[in-house]
Amino acid sequence: MSSQIGRMFARRWRNLSPGGLQGALAGHESMFRWRLDRPTPMEAMRILDPTPDPKTIRLTRKRAAGLIPALGTAPVVASWAGFVDSTPDGVPVISEVPSIPGLILAAGFSGHGFGIGPGAAHLVADVATGQAPIVDPRPYRLARFTSGEAIEVSEF
Repeated sequence: MSSQIGRMFARRWRNLSPGGLQGALAGHESMFRWRLDRPTPMEAMRILDPTPDPKTIRLTRKRAAGLIPALGTAPVVASWAGFVDSTPDGVPVISEVPSIPGLILAAGFSGHGFGIGPGAAHLVADVATGQAPIVDPRPYRLARFTSGEAIEVSEF
């Protein structure tokens, strides 16, 4: 019985996944270097209002209908595309901004914001109120990009 349930969940995951890790593996987080005399990959992809990709919408809808057949006949009334905010090392910034007292920056979640949002919000609240942080905040500090120390780049 448990292997049958495992296969069911594996099938559902594939149906809901629009592309697996292809995007993350092809994104700038996977690059360790780029030319300094040209725009960085982040600058080249800086689009605040991208056009939704009809092929991706069709594929996602097909996979959703495979899981919930009634979705196959439901009309698509709107579509939207956004961008993934990211940092050069793929780790979010959750940190006070020294030059702007009272401002706490929480950005660069690389599409993981929904998953780590509750913990990130707890850390922001801890920083804002001066409470002992829920986790060590040093890996998330903004100053890691200006301090001159080596930045560890996470690998997949």
